[in-house]
Amino acid sequence: MLRRLLKILIISFAAVLMALVVFVLVVVEDAPLVEAGAPPSPKDVTEAREFVRGLRSAIQPNLSETASFTTNEDQLNSVLKLGGRFVPGFRGELSVDGKSVYGIASVPVPYTNKWMNLRASVPEFEGPFVLSSVQLGPVTVPPSLAISVARIGGNVIVGEQFGNIVLNVADSMHIHDGNVAFRLTMNEMGSNGLMRGIFGSLRGSDMPGSGDIDRYYLKFRSAMDLGELPTSGSYLPYLLFMLEAAHEGSQSEGVANAYTSAIIALTLICGAKDFTLIVGGMIGSEFAEDNNWKADCGELTLNGRIDSRRHFTTAAALQAASNRGFAVSVGEFKELYDTVKSGGFDFTDLAANNSGIRMSNKFMSTPAPDWAELIRVIRSENDVIIGFEDIPQIMSEEDFKNNYKDVESIEYLKMLNLIEARIDELALHRRGNRID
Repeated sequence: MLRRLLKILIISFAAVLMALVVFVLVVVEDAPLVEAGAPPSPKDVTEAREFVRGLRSAIQPNLSETASFTTNEDQLNSVLKLGGRFVPGFRGELSVDGKSVYGIASVPVPYTNKWMNLRASVPEFEGPFVLSSVQLGPVTVPPSLAISVARIGGNVIVGEQFGNIVLNVADSMHIHDGNVAFRLTMNEMGSNGLMRGIFGSLRGSDMPGSGDIDRYYLKFRSAMDLGELPTSGSYLPYLLFMLEAAHEGSQSEGVANAYTSAIIALTLICGAKDFTLIVGGMIGSEFAEDNNWKADCGELTLNGRIDSRRHFTTAAALQAASNRGFAVSVGEFKELYDTVKSGGFDFTDLAANNSGIRMSNKFMSTPAPDWAELIRVIRSENDVIIGFEDIPQIMSEEDFKNNYKDVESIEYLKMLNLIEARIDELALHRRGNRID
């Protein structure tokens, strides 16, 4: 009986695998539907930032009623272009035409010279999300089947009921004069698991709970108010305090979760102000509202600069919560945005970002028993962050284009390689083989 059951399972698995192979062979194509576009520009980052800000303002904690959110074709394509950098080779375009939003996308099939092409259209709707047409390669897919597959795939691959949440987030879409207006029914990006699912998927494991993050947050805030941590001068004592706390917590939480909780908590206090804009409500600490904290880290510096402290800490947290591609890209997007909205593109900011990313990689890939030795190595700031000598600083958009073209040029990549080579020589990373 057992042998027969095993035989049935093997045959069923082989049949499913063969059907999948046949399906892929049918739908893959020789050429991409979408031509290769230019890398993200400062304008793309600005448009995408406005999209995210609009979405976040429409999604409020504990809001039971629906909220309106309006976007346009430029914003949607900018979000698609930036998001596409997280998927190697992805190309996509959206267009708003009449009463529908049309989308096309191309993704390279690994280890082949083939492409998977998708065409889809979303009409105006009231009620559940609908598709009017879907085509995968040369094969027309019933819209209802495509929605069911997307729902199940999102739930299984990302978790946290991701597929259900995304497909139920809007209960209407209407188009007027090129603007796309949604009525949203999602009350908070973190509490319903959307952002937690996204970051857990990027990270490759479940995110730590908000209660774990809050515990470190309270520990850091209490130490600040008690005078155990300085409120001016070098930021290094905060990093060491965070690492010691995470080391202690790793005994019960594991290295990855303890470090992630600790660095996120520290970022909520000393990182970039827009940190919660990136991660949604997934990690918001109630302690910030429930206590009248006296001390802050506003005057603390890293490499003599306040902004370097923020860049280093925030990039380290994003790396811990997601992956290197996401953390690096967010840093690049911020610098592109600065070329039109702030001082300009600054490679020293990227140097701080990448130094923070590498610190996270180092500690999260090191077993807890070896942490004490790593922490002892850190005696000065320049054991964890590189100096900024000879690294280009603030450049206007025009200067950046003249010298580095874009974020995919050889000139740009050479500068990033120089930064990485200098990080390799930091005391934290030059001991033994490079493991990050």
